Amino acid sequence: MIINFFETAEGLDKRAVQGGIYHVELLKKGEEQAISLYIGESVWIIERCGIHLYAFFENPSYFGLTKIDLEDDSLILKFSFREKIEGKKSVLSIGKYKEAELRYIKEDNPITQLSTSDNQIRNIDEKVRRVQDEMKKFGFR
Repeated sequence: MIINFFETAEGLDKRAVQGGIYHVELLKKGEEQAISLYIGESVWIIERCGIHLYAFFENPSYFGLTKIDLEDDSLILKFSFREKIEGKKSVLSIGKYKEAELRYIKEDNPITQLSTSDNQIRNIDEKVRRVQDEMKKFGFR
């Protein structure tokens, strides 16, 4: 698997070192279609996504993938910046960070998350099934 960690034509997307919304997607080399896996928010996006990446390599089911997927060089796990949000976060689960995150979750419908909150699906088998089914649907498998 290839990891695209906030890459742009100029190198690292510098917006990722600030606060805002980010997106994690799964792509296949040569394909236009991407599978939306996760939407998140953070005051330090790049640091938060580093934590996600570590958890993913420890256990690929974190994003609904398998060890076989990790070994597939045609797959790309892409982290991208979505929206800058100024200022500090307010109380957990309220405020402009959370509002923007929930708006993107509704818009992009990431398949490892619940549609009504920012929480990931807790049932690991269900999360993996959803992602693997979507990969088959789009010809990634």
